[in-house]
Amino acid sequence: MRHCKTLAALVIGVMLTTLSLAQSGMTRDEFYRKLELYFDRELISDLDTVFSDARGTTFYSWDAGDFSGDGNYDLACVVRHRAEKGKRLWVYLFVDVDGYLTHIATKEYRFVELPLEVGVVIRYGICYITEKLQQFNWRITGYRFDGIALVTATEYRTRRLGSYTLDQTLSYAGLEIREQWTTTLSGNPVLERKCSLVPIYPRGVIPGHGYQRRAHVASVDYVQRGAYYWSGPDDCSMTLAGVYDTSYLYLTVAVRDDEVVIAYCDTCPSDRLELWFDLFVSDSTLPSIAVRREKRGITIRRRSDAPLVGLSIHFGNFQQQLPRAILLVNDSSMLTRLRMKAFADVAIHAMRQQHGYIVRLRIPWLMLSSDLMPMDRSTKHIGAIVTITDVDNEFRPEEATVLSNTAYDPSVIATEGELIVLPESEVFGNVEYVYADRIIRQLRLRGY
Repeated sequence: MRHCKTLAALVIGVMLTTLSLAQSGMTRDEFYRKLELYFDRELISDLDTVFSDARGTTFYSWDAGDFSGDGNYDLACVVRHRAEKGKRLWVYLFVDVDGYLTHIATKEYRFVELPLEVGVVIRYGICYITEKLQQFNWRITGYRFDGIALVTATEYRTRRLGSYTLDQTLSYAGLEIREQWTTTLSGNPVLERKCSLVPIYPRGVIPGHGYQRRAHVASVDYVQRGAYYWSGPDDCSMTLAGVYDTSYLYLTVAVRDDEVVIAYCDTCPSDRLELWFDLFVSDSTLPSIAVRREKRGITIRRRSDAPLVGLSIHFGNFQQQLPRAILLVNDSSMLTRLRMKAFADVAIHAMRQQHGYIVRLRIPWLMLSSDLMPMDRSTKHIGAIVTITDVDNEFRPEEATVLSNTAYDPSVIATEGELIVLPESEVFGNVEYVYADRIIRQLRLRGY
């Protein structure tokens, strides 16, 4: 969570430094003179095609840097058109393409009190746009241009909810979320959460260019036990992905393991997989599954306020001996006839690979909960814990490494990982195809 605060402090700090130099805004000529430190005059003249009205445009925050990954300076600037009477601002993004400053995107924002509330900073290959949504509610969105589309890489939010303040960093590129909940009055931390996010799309739906669908877990932060024996991602790491239909949830767990240990008996130490699903139904109006709404306000979910259902999976020998699963529940009352019947419909396929193994699961929704079935068109957030036990030496089981999809604290259920079940009309993230209109125009000119 230290990374989350450091990023926000750096972006806001640099933005305020830049804004303080131009509190009343700059004319186009003043803005162009500042750009001469970074761009040739021929490149600066390319901006005239967008900013043709020299007197009717006021420039506020701006920054030059590389957010397209080609090693050349790009440009982002905040502009207000004097003809507009409202509180609208425009952020213009330009990229150096073949020696020309090419306009790739224009984004509209609204300020609350001052135009200085919207700012831009380019750092670490990403263009960050900061905006004030309301009092004590800020958002920083990071974009990168990959040559085809403007991709939302990360988003940072800080807001107040009840008696808490939430600092949340969501990485669309890394499919990871970091949260820090503090008490607003004292500033004392009450919860830190870091986990991977796994977008679950309808079966047959393939998201387009720029959207990530596989979460990679390869950080020491996710090693729950045996970090001393963990030598890196080649030793033990995993990739999570999934799809769904009206009857089943399909999960794929691809594990990278340099030494796969197979069990020759039920009690022999071996590699294994364990999954737990939290049947808590989150409130769609809240920004996180870590909290729940009560009559008195917002509270942190420390204890499991809903049943937990899980699977313990043994891989067999990847040949004649087939994998098998054991049903896990945190309450014996969950062992209903319907759930046991649904458990019998669980399907497992385990396959050995060159650098590890891959496990594919088919889990009936009825084994979990009918409340989690994707029957409507809303996004559902499901708490889930996926744990890999990596035994490198069967004669030294105490040296096993336990890797999870979350930095899980067993005493706080809110630290669990997250599956995001998306309806057909939604995707996880935001991708703006820069040349889409031009391609469509050319196709229409050719009779398509």
